[in-house]
Amino acid sequence: MSFNNLFSYFAPKNDDFFPLLNQSASACISASKLLIELFDSSGDDEKNRIIKEIKEVELEGDKITNHISEKLEKTFLTPFDREDIQKISEELEAALDHINYSSQKVLLYNPLMFPDCIKNLAKIILEIAQELSQAISVLKQLKKNANPIKEHCREIKRLEEAADEEYQNGIVSLISSNMQTIEIIKLKEIIEELEETVNSIYDTSKVLRLMVVKYA
Repeated sequence: MSFNNLFSYFAPKNDDFFPLLNQSASACISASKLLIELFDSSGDDEKNRIIKEIKEVELEGDKITNHISEKLEKTFLTPFDREDIQKISEELEAALDHINYSSQKVLLYNPLMFPDCIKNLAKIILEIAQELSQAISVLKQLKKNANPIKEHCREIKRLEEAADEEYQNGIVSLISSNMQTIEIIKLKEIIEELEETVNSIYDTSKVLRLMVVKYA
């Protein structure tokens, strides 16, 4: 073993990244809860308030991502490879972006109502965000015990498949409904953005699964 590798092995790693990633995952949960609240809301004032709150959470998420990037540039020894930490951070930011995009489409299109499909997808987004947060909370123990992360990733995959089914059934239901064409188009746009949100969170779990292979 070379001197540099020996030093890297024994030198203390900077663990500050774990609470930052946990904060980012928690932001996804907060935004997901607001999304459910949005689809249960009534009245423009309430909707606008919730949409504004989602945007604020998304901006806080951006700050966390930037903090992680800056810290990676300045930190000599990290608990995992820099690109792995950066990738998790970026995927979490993307998930928050999609939640915000979903709420912005509600603001833009202002549909007359929200079908069950939209509400069900929002609930799945919250569940999958919570599952991802739990996986990230045990990331620090990955090299010692990868089983908890594996279990969370399997559940995330199950939820992603449930969201796919909900999405497909929702689109079929819309097309076969008696709604005006313009309302169908509006709701289809929102449903597709919600599906993208699920996919983005699932993509984060795929990064974790690759890390299990790499480090466990």
